Amino acid sequence: MGERLEDLMRCVDLLETLPEVDPKRIGCAGLSLGGEMAMWLGALDTRVRAVVSAGFLTVMNQMEKNHCMCWKEDGLRELAYFPDIYALVAPRSLLFQIGKQEPLSQFNTVIAKRVFSQIRRTYEALNADSNVKLDIHPGGHEIHMATLLPFLVGHLDW
Repeated sequence: MGERLEDLMRCVDLLETLPEVDPKRIGCAGLSLGGEMAMWLGALDTRVRAVVSAGFLTVMNQMEKNHCMCWKEDGLRELAYFPDIYALVAPRSLLFQIGKQEPLSQFNTVIAKRVFSQIRRTYEALNADSNVKLDIHPGGHEIHMATLLPFLVGHLDW
C-alpha cells in the first residue's frame, strides 16, 4: 500500500510541474482498490483538492471477508478506522459513490450510509458539509460518471 501511495504522490509532484496544470485544481478518483487509494491520497496529500472514492465506502470488518487483504497493514486497526482516514480529507471536497446493485457481501449501501454519516459529522463541524456527498447510483461496482464529472468540475472551480 505504501508503494502505491508513494507512486500517487509522485504523480501529483509531476502534475505540479506541467505548465498546462493548475496546481490548485488537482483531484483524484478511483474505483474499488482505486477508491481506497483515492482515500489515502486525499487524506495524506493536501495538494489534492477534490477526491472521488467509488466502490470503497466501507468498514474494515467488511473487508476481512471476500476481499483482497492488500489493504491490511499491521497495526492499522489499532490506529484508525476508515471513516477516520476519510475525515482527514476535510474540509476539502469528497464524493463517495456506491451502486445499488452491489451485493450485501461487498461494498453495500447499508454500510456506506452508516459510514458516510460518521464522516459527514467532521465536515459539519468544519462548516464544510457542502463539500461532502454520497451518490448512491443505480449501477453496481462502477464509477458513475453522471455525478463524478459535475462534482469535480464544480469543486475544482473550472
